Amino acid sequence: MAQSLPSLDQKLTPMMEQYRSIKKSLSADTILFFRLGDFYEMFFDDALRASEILNITLTGREGGPVGRVPMCGIPYHSFQQYVRILLDRNLKVAICEQIGDPQAAKGLVERKVTRIITPATYLDEEAAPSSRPEYLVAVASDRGTCAIAVLDAGTGEFFVREVGRERLASELALLQPREVILAQGLSRPESLNAAVTVYEDWVFEAAEGARLLREGFSLASEQAIPFHDRPLAVGACGAILYYLRDHLHSALGHIRPPAFLESQRFMALDNQTLRSLELVSSLSDKRKSATLLGTIDSTLTPMGGRTLYDWMTHPLLSLAEIQTRQAGTVELAGSPTFTHAVRSLCKGVKDIERTLSRLSYGVANARDLLGVKIFLERIPEIQRGLDPAASSILKELRSQLKPFSEVRDLIARAIVEDPPLALREGGLIRDGYSRELDELRSLTAKGKLWLMEFEKREAERSGIRSLKVRYNQVFGYSIEVSKPNLHLVPVEYQRKQTLSNAERFVVPELQQWDERITGAQEKIKELEYLLFQEVRAHLLEHLSGLQATARAVGKLDALAALAFTAVQKQWICPEVNESPELSIQGGRHPVVEGMLPAGQFVENDLFLDGSENQLVILTGPNMAGKSTYIRQTALVVLLAQIGSFVPAKSAKVGLVDRIFTRIGARDDLAHGESTFMVEMIEMAHILRSATNRSLLVLDEVGRGTSTFDGVSLAWAICEQLSGGPTRPRTLFATHYHELIQLEEEFAGIKNYTMTVKETSEGVVFLRRVARGGSDRSYGIHVARLAGIPKEVTDRATQILRVLESENTEATRIIEGKPDVAMQDLTPSNPILEELRVLSIDSLTPLEALNRIAEWKGKLWV
Repeated sequence: MAQSLPSLDQKLTPMMEQYRSIKKSLSADTILFFRLGDFYEMFFDDALRASEILNITLTGREGGPVGRVPMCGIPYHSFQQYVRILLDRNLKVAICEQIGDPQAAKGLVERKVTRIITPATYLDEEAAPSSRPEYLVAVASDRGTCAIAVLDAGTGEFFVREVGRERLASELALLQPREVILAQGLSRPESLNAAVTVYEDWVFEAAEGARLLREGFSLASEQAIPFHDRPLAVGACGAILYYLRDHLHSALGHIRPPAFLESQRFMALDNQTLRSLELVSSLSDKRKSATLLGTIDSTLTPMGGRTLYDWMTHPLLSLAEIQTRQAGTVELAGSPTFTHAVRSLCKGVKDIERTLSRLSYGVANARDLLGVKIFLERIPEIQRGLDPAASSILKELRSQLKPFSEVRDLIARAIVEDPPLALREGGLIRDGYSRELDELRSLTAKGKLWLMEFEKREAERSGIRSLKVRYNQVFGYSIEVSKPNLHLVPVEYQRKQTLSNAERFVVPELQQWDERITGAQEKIKELEYLLFQEVRAHLLEHLSGLQATARAVGKLDALAALAFTAVQKQWICPEVNESPELSIQGGRHPVVEGMLPAGQFVENDLFLDGSENQLVILTGPNMAGKSTYIRQTALVVLLAQIGSFVPAKSAKVGLVDRIFTRIGARDDLAHGESTFMVEMIEMAHILRSATNRSLLVLDEVGRGTSTFDGVSLAWAICEQLSGGPTRPRTLFATHYHELIQLEEEFAGIKNYTMTVKETSEGVVFLRRVARGGSDRSYGIHVARLAGIPKEVTDRATQILRVLESENTEATRIIEGKPDVAMQDLTPSNPILEELRVLSIDSLTPLEALNRIAEWKGKLWV
């Protein structure tokens, strides 16, 4: 079978020619759903690709001189489930409908693409994943600056911000967009899992963007754009609107005018920090509960889930904003009864933001209207529930809640309690709502009663007891008589249709009533659809206010979730201020604690400031809890700055502008970058970007290279962080025990260690942080726990004793103590004799360290 789309000089059947001409106008990542009768069919490459992805049968169809071509199809009335699968593969779907009447057409029925469905703009599906935003992003770039325009078509949220080019990948990692629009000159960001559309540069020009913004939002002039003086941002927003028009999205009433977000409002989180702290996705566990977001997300509405996701990925920098949000959480957490009442009212509320968007876009059904009615019925109860509120944020949210009683009552009067999904088959509108509709229904009811009486009368008159009046979509109502009774048919019956075991007849009287009944039924369907559209239009007159009410419920749900988490997990409200102090008493890791039995997690304290306790060097064995301790500090800070309670006995958090992490080892083989190169690139970024308000969480820096290169780099990095101009608050976990000497040279460096208890049976990790340094890593003990064969760990122990004794002797010689006995050295090493005769007095500690490095290198030779 032919597979790829034939070239224009190859002949096809007329229908296939029509398909080819439409398919040629679409992008390569678009699957064409071509309407044929009751199916959407796919041909050529689309059929091959879709049949595999959708797991449907691949067949063939005659294509003319090219022979049979691949074909597959799906029922048109259930296409939504198939569309979602294709969208999840970052593909698009073009819907090609029959727009002409097949019976009136002379030759081919006219067809055209009526919609192009894309991953970020699919609103049809009521049960679509909605606890996270599904963003469409456009990126405009110029001279090291990027404007990132962001639209959530499901909620109408539209904003833009400007960042440095180096922040682009991190911003996209935070947003996790479904689709990205790029200019031709901008390369695709690495690790981007999204559908990508590339446009020519002129689409991103400010003049074009201003024109589209003026037209799309009915603005009087370019100056009416709040950020008209930012051409890059205007161009990026324009690219979003151009994309929507290019993909046949004309109904944009639910989209709010774009807002410009100042980057200074939020803590900057880079991609490495997002990954290593596992804020919204886990590196090793697919469960949502294994992330910080999963730990605190007890929201009950999709709007609340999206709000909390936004808060988590955009921690606040304004102390006033943090304290305002915190006050709402404190008030709710302080009254479990109040919180329970609020959450009970939120429970069961559907995704009204997306429902309103579907109504605006024209893909909603009558059940969506009922969903809005049920939502609005809850609003007065929520308002009454918030009457006792004292905090400014809860009062403000209450003021934003509007019951829209007129809209609610209109839907209640108009729409039946259990309407069908289809809009054009009737059964939507209540009796008594429309006089005209009631009259048509009465006529239909009378007609059906007449049909029953007519059937009974004709059966008696003809003597045919089995006579029935049947309905057929083609022939309408007719009298059906079985073949054994044909000899009893009255002469005035006119034969209409012959069946295998019966024949159908009509009489003038029946035909007259057929016309009345069928005409009334068609009018009912048309009128009900018209009345539905009128109700929808009335609702959309209040769209902006309804959206604001839905957002307010989302924020209330998110605040109540933070309060619920605080009470359930016994967290405390931190003191957030503008000092450099970071003090945590009895701190715990919020995610790890939740995975352990109650009371098993070991609490620890922490104190950092910008002077005497600016950098903590944390040593200790493998598996003792160093990484957990430094991560939990970062998570406590982040929770505090989204307005949440934190897992601790008490906490004071001086505002942090950025959290930098260097945790874990990974390479980038595709770009020729080793684990160590990636580590050094990330460290270089941290050293360039950190300020005195930043928090650095560094784990095992330098371990990706030789031991003494690693020690030297780690030493120099600590010197820079403590003695340099910025002096950020830093947690530096390491197995390089040599670094504990830095405490003697820098007033701001303090040594801490993870304590252990050595017993006759082995080592017990106490997971308690204590003042001081450690000189052992217990790596062989950990190897035993991991199941390394005993003969290997025993041999490792022998080698370790030799190395430790020789290393200790060499160090003592360098320190000027050559008279220490060396009888335990095995084998004796001539290098030590060299060290004895060296003049040691002139060596600095770092020079002495390097001398050890030279000696150890020769020892292994």
